[in-house]
Amino acid sequence: MADSLQDQLRALGLATEPKRERVDRKNGKKAGRAGRQRPTTGRSAPRADGELPLEQAWALRELEEQRQAQQARDRKRAEERRRREINHSIRSIVEAHRLNRDDAEIARNFMFRGRIRKLYVTSEQQQALSEGRLGIVYLAGGYHLLAAEQLDAVSRIDPGHVVDLGAASDDEDQFPVPDDLAW
Repeated sequence: MADSLQDQLRALGLATEPKRERVDRKNGKKAGRAGRQRPTTGRSAPRADGELPLEQAWALRELEEQRQAQQARDRKRAEERRRREINHSIRSIVEAHRLNRDDAEIARNFMFRGRIRKLYVTSEQQQALSEGRLGIVYLAGGYHLLAAEQLDAVSRIDPGHVVDLGAASDDEDQFPVPDDLAW
């Protein structure tokens, strides 16, 4: 019973004998695991078969990943800067020429980016929207009424901010009523 658990496992054949430390014959010192370590230098010379050492390959891969991540950050910053400039120029037009009125009571529904949106207008503005003399611009979560001239200026800056009120007529052409159908 005095045998340790490790000795009992060795007796059953479930554990191996401990590795004996070798003595280096040249200098008489023990050669343990410390003598067999992998080189840790990242700038090893290429091997005879032309392949890169593993450490160098990993270092090159990490540098490439860092370069790609930096490029992605730079692209994102440039896109954000461009978007801010566009919004600033559109905001200057909207603030100077906005026609929205607080006393508007008629709800004008329209499609924008796949959803139905609502803007309150007066009866004169409703008529002008239907005739195309006014248009709607989206900016920073809000919808703004502008005259056709300012709408064209915003469209030249970025057409994605201009609401297309004529989209409903395109849908009608998509499903035409047959000529032989009598109503």
